[in-house]
Order: sequence, then C-alpha cells, then structure tokens
Amino acid sequence: MGVPVETADGRLTAGGVTKIVTAEFVRLANATAYTALDVVGPNTANPVALPFPSCARFAGGTGIIYSALLIDSVDATTNPNFDLVLFDTRTLTVAGDNLISTITDDEATHCVAAITFNGTDSTNVATVGGNLIIKAINVGQAFKCADGSMNLWGVVIDRGGYTPASGERFTFKIAILQD
Repeated sequence: MGVPVETADGRLTAGGVTKIVTAEFVRLANATAYTALDVVGPNTANPVALPFPSCARFAGGTGIIYSALLIDSVDATTNPNFDLVLFDTRTLTVAGDNLISTITDDEATHCVAAITFNGTDSTNVATVGGNLIIKAINVGQAFKCADGSMNLWGVVIDRGGYTPASGERFTFKIAILQD
C-alpha cells in the first residue's frame, strides 16, 4: 500500500514515482555454451544474486515492474533467451555461471517476479551498433520487498542453450512504478 503524500496545493497522492533500477555483470573470459536452466552469471566461485537496489521507496515497500530491458554488449548470431528471476531476499543458493540453478524450494517462495527476455523473437530485439537490446513484453508484475529492505535480487537463467562471447556484458534495466 502506498504512503499518501500531501502536495503544496493540498491534494493527496499515492504512488506515482517511477524509478529505473539497473544491475549488470561481465561474464567470464570464455565462450562455453549454456544448457537450458543454467545460471548466467559473472563467476563460478562464490556466486551471489544480482542486486537491484532501492526498488521500493521504503523498507517493505511495494511497486509494479512495468517494463524491462536487457542490454547485451554483443550482437551474436544467436540471441540470448533468458529469464531474470527476482527475489525479495539475497539469501539464496545461487549456482555458479554455467551450472544448473540450485535455488531451493523454500528460497523459491521468495520469488516476486520472473521476467523473460526472448531474444529469439525479432519483434523484441533492437540492434544498436554492436550491442543488442531485448525488451521484455507484458511485464506488469507487482512486488513487495521484504520487511527491512528496499531491494530485490536477481538470478539470470538461460532458457535454451545460448553460446556467449568471452567477457560479454549484460545490463538489466527494470522500470518500476513505486507505491
């Protein structure tokens, strides 16, 4: 529930704050192909969830993710097809890059959104220079941050056997209507 705010002219408003939150990582220096359901991440040692800071205006706050972009530093022959799964906790069992996801059943209950970036559908893709931009379609997912936190954490999962470039950079931008 949003916090009503009184404006200078006496009107009350709730929500109405738009925020763009960005998280990015650079892959390992290899081009090892993924298998469907593998984690896509920056390392294999000590993997952690990708932080998306200040998604809510206050601790335990809520919002709606209304759009999302994946910016890929490489415009490859075969485009990525990824899920960005967002959680309200950073305490997750995250597998290393190119390993099958190890999120437990209990951890899965902390999922607040799953956003698909389908780079195999040309209507979702734009090429800018040597970069690839994939937009998520029909996002509209409401979320609530955990009590005591304004953040979300993400795990990127391959949907279909993407072959990356060495040192490829992935940037995720999510647009949020904060309550």
